[in-house]
Amino acid sequence: MKSKDNMGYREYLLSDENIYLSIYSLNSYVFEYDLLDANDRELYHSLQDKFDKKVINKVILKVRKRIEELLNKDEEFIEVKVYFKPKKMSKDGLEFRPLHTTDLITQIAIVAMLHLFVYEIPEKKDYKLLLSNLSRLIPSDFYGNRVSTKPECLFKSWKKQYQKYNQNSNDALKKYHTSLEYKYEVTLDLENFFPTINPIIIYHYIVKNLPAHLKKEDMNLMKRLLRKLLFCKLVTQLDEKMLKQYYKAFKSQTNNKETVKKSKDINVCGNIKQCEFARGIAQGLPQSYFLGNIYMIIVSRIFRNEFSGASYFYVDDSVIFTNDVIETEFKEQLKEINKQIEAKEREILQKHSEENLKIYPCKTKEFYESYLYGVHVHLEEKSAYTRLDSLDEGEVYLKSISRQMSQAGSDFFKMHSDEENKNLEKKFAVLSEQVKIKSEQLEKSEEPNDSNVTKKFKDRLTRYYKFFEYRKQKLAAMRQPENKSTKAYKEELKEIIYGKELLKGNNKILEKIQTKKRLSKKESKTVLECFVKSYSADIWTAAVGMYQIFADKHEIIKLRNYVVQIDELCFGERQTDFSYLEQTYRELIKREEGISEEYLRILYDDPYKSLKQLVQIKLKLYANKHYEVIDNFCKDFQKMQNEDILKFLLDNENGLFNKMKVVCANTQRTLRMVMNAIYSYLFNVEISDQPILAKNSKKGLTYGELRILSFLRNPLFNIEEFQKREILLDNGQNEHTVDYSIMRVIEIFYSFVKEPVRIDNLIVTHKYICDVWKNGSKHLYFYTLHNQEHAIVLIQNIVKLINTIDFLKISSIDYYILFLACYLHDISMVKIPACDSFLLDTDKADELAKTLLDSYNEEFNKANLTKNVQGNDIDILSVKKYMLDSYRKIDNYFEEAVRSKHANDSAAEIRKRSELNYLDTSMRELVAEVSEAHGADERDIYGIKSVASKQLISIKFDKILLRLADLLDMSSYRVSKPILYHNVEQMSEESAFHWISHLLTKGYSLRTEYEITDNAHVLAPKNIIEKLVLEIPVNISQMSALTCGRTCKKVGIDRNRLSQQGIVLVCGQECKDNGNQERNCNFLCKWFCVKNENLIKELAALKEYLNRNKNNYFKSAIEIRIKCNDRTSLDARQFEILNEYIGKM
Repeated sequence: MKSKDNMGYREYLLSDENIYLSIYSLNSYVFEYDLLDANDRELYHSLQDKFDKKVINKVILKVRKRIEELLNKDEEFIEVKVYFKPKKMSKDGLEFRPLHTTDLITQIAIVAMLHLFVYEIPEKKDYKLLLSNLSRLIPSDFYGNRVSTKPECLFKSWKKQYQKYNQNSNDALKKYHTSLEYKYEVTLDLENFFPTINPIIIYHYIVKNLPAHLKKEDMNLMKRLLRKLLFCKLVTQLDEKMLKQYYKAFKSQTNNKETVKKSKDINVCGNIKQCEFARGIAQGLPQSYFLGNIYMIIVSRIFRNEFSGASYFYVDDSVIFTNDVIETEFKEQLKEINKQIEAKEREILQKHSEENLKIYPCKTKEFYESYLYGVHVHLEEKSAYTRLDSLDEGEVYLKSISRQMSQAGSDFFKMHSDEENKNLEKKFAVLSEQVKIKSEQLEKSEEPNDSNVTKKFKDRLTRYYKFFEYRKQKLAAMRQPENKSTKAYKEELKEIIYGKELLKGNNKILEKIQTKKRLSKKESKTVLECFVKSYSADIWTAAVGMYQIFADKHEIIKLRNYVVQIDELCFGERQTDFSYLEQTYRELIKREEGISEEYLRILYDDPYKSLKQLVQIKLKLYANKHYEVIDNFCKDFQKMQNEDILKFLLDNENGLFNKMKVVCANTQRTLRMVMNAIYSYLFNVEISDQPILAKNSKKGLTYGELRILSFLRNPLFNIEEFQKREILLDNGQNEHTVDYSIMRVIEIFYSFVKEPVRIDNLIVTHKYICDVWKNGSKHLYFYTLHNQEHAIVLIQNIVKLINTIDFLKISSIDYYILFLACYLHDISMVKIPACDSFLLDTDKADELAKTLLDSYNEEFNKANLTKNVQGNDIDILSVKKYMLDSYRKIDNYFEEAVRSKHANDSAAEIRKRSELNYLDTSMRELVAEVSEAHGADERDIYGIKSVASKQLISIKFDKILLRLADLLDMSSYRVSKPILYHNVEQMSEESAFHWISHLLTKGYSLRTEYEITDNAHVLAPKNIIEKLVLEIPVNISQMSALTCGRTCKKVGIDRNRLSQQGIVLVCGQECKDNGNQERNCNFLCKWFCVKNENLIKELAALKEYLNRNKNNYFKSAIEIRIKCNDRTSLDARQFEILNEYIGKM
């Protein structure tokens, strides 16, 4: 008798909760969306709204009915269609990968059934998802298709897992190449993996490992479900050509002394023509990759027995580092592996021979036990070993390239300006070019003895090429049309789509395709080879998609004719039901009428669609109400339990709440979305997950509203942390209207800091800085801005720097520390120093006092003063002059006291200010340390010994980035032109110089240029120069020749590029004498170098640091390009101030 707290297996299988979980994770397991028919594609999009009661209930009923059909009818199986995707050209012609699909309702049913195998049956009192006994059997070195306990994902993200697989195996390659703990890298590739798996092997392995506590009825249910997941009925009618392709059997069969490779055609088994079942495991369906992993458990044990060591598996791809290779007998070792796999399969088949008859679908034993089945490793080509002690240097350098992939994958989604997009595009372009050059070199120099190793190397290069090229094209699309034309970009895409050879002027093949003339056999082969070369690299599909956006009608017709021609070359002229290309490009080739993909996304892809309707109904009483009314509602709402919050919108009448129990127990996303919809409606803000907020009314957004919605729109939302914050709308600080400049960085906070509590602290810090700088600084009235606007520019600068300088990579906690430091690093400058500090200073104050005393004695000697007083004729003007001079000197003293020590003083303020108590002590200490560093000598920063990759917090990088960001904030926004014009004579000499210089500076742009130095050492570290180009437009063109009193040691002018439009300064080198001492400098250069002396020192130190670091893939160079925008627009007095100031330097 089952416990009241536990569901039975069948009860849970058919429950609303289980089926809803399958719907919830839909996007993670529909691997072949393009193969769905029009109705299923529309259903797929409508299910993006997980709160649509009508659609969800309808789907649950259909899925439950489908499961019951499969359970109750013994010979009812999942019906699948197969489509053939072009794979590669071989000596036998074009090869295909068979991919299977079924209707969307059945796919949801499959996942609901699969849940019983991958998860424990949840308890009614606790719906937490736990991995099943079976899922936990999957080894830790298996990276592909690992089961996830996040309800939105059936499997862990393949992109992250594949990246992890590549990164770890490449790290191991470099490690063992250096240490030689293992002498060989072995890559084993399984031949035709999914089609050659006999499902009965997996069946018996899973049944054997099901929990021992299962009751008979549950065991029978699991066996029945497993049978239906493993055996799929094929409904696609294949012609003779594709029948041979689908049922081809290349199997290495061991035979004592020799291996005979037998090519089995369609007649290998008498009833194959009549067989109605999919071959092997139906690749493409949700369960296929999990089942593949189960089979690989058996195979991996055999691999490890033959080659012990460190192993890495991604489904059927494997890399093993070992000492067990016998070089002269490696092929025999592979044969031994095949023997052991055969023996294991044979053992299972014989052991369960009678039982198998009941398990196989009716009359299919001969089919499933034919030569079509039996997994084997390739004996040639793809299975190979590499000696690590004699490894080609390029192979080791793949480690560096894989690091670039790892970084680029992250950087691609973290661009916040056009500049950053262009810089990343250039990086992808040069890396793509490097990989392509290396691949071409391998093609030319391939030797027969090294063909296996070369093939493996080329396969990796192909993966890397498609990675960089695809992202380069995506970024290039963002800047189109460029100069009002897309011609150049389209030509680049056409090279990918059609191939360079077909686009040659003397090549008439494309013309024949457009006029629909028959191609010769040779021409057909050329077309297919060009197509497969791009298509197999997985960039063809992306290029076609991007090309369609920019192509005109005539170009679209050409593309359509080309795709139709490719399809006909693959499958013949008649329309087929199994062409992957035809199904994928049905809109392009007009084979199917229906709702376009673009319209489907517009119509359905709003996850808040139903919630918007629900809040309008439930909260209509609170629409457009006063702040106090909303505040009172929020206070009551914040006291509600999680379950009550959900029921508030998704009540029992709706019926959705009960269906969501498993999902809600394992993620707070549903709760977050409901709360976000409610609060957004109350605050009259658009309901979405966008972090940038604006009211839909004339009222201003308050800090309380911003803080609440920033929490609720964050994917990492945690209800417990949210409740701890107790964000009350009537709190004095929260009632204030938001300073909207924060919206310029709020998305940056989401991208880089991520955690909602930290983002909330940054919002509070932003408000604090706004408040303290509201009235400026008494003693720094003529100093440039250091308020929240300065902080925001620094935050934007840091993101630019990170995305521009390849080597500087930091973690989310580093970003948090840095962004806090951007706000707080100048906090002491707003403080009014205590007057009695002048009395306590025995250094500079005493020196000033003595100077004033000498001035006093000089101005008023005793005799004259006595005479004047006796004569009742006091020299008031002299007294006033003396008082004014003294005031200026004391004011300058206090200004200098605040300015000179502000980095140290700010650090002290961060440590002790009670207003910053919302930051914990350890965080304040880190922020103080980083802030303090912005005033330090550059040698003390770049000389710090640290290994950022091995530290949780990269303090050295944080300090470098803050210093660079601060020095780059040189724009005119930091000063006021009217204040300068009206008060220039009241300013100190230094302040006037800096104010005028800021007004002349129109910001900066930061970009990168890449140059390959040596094609003979492709992929080698330091083979690519990453030139950081700092371009600074200025409104000054004064370039009169000057005598340079001292030669610049850290920067040199490039005299070859000296022009009327500007100058180029090369950082990190001494300025060379031009042989004419009176004309060896110019005004523009000297002005810039005096104004930006600290920036120049910093960039020189940065260049030296990047080049001496062995882990930096690129060689670094840094240039400053000063661009003269306008003729000098200064009046005589302003120019005089600049000229006099730099003349003293």
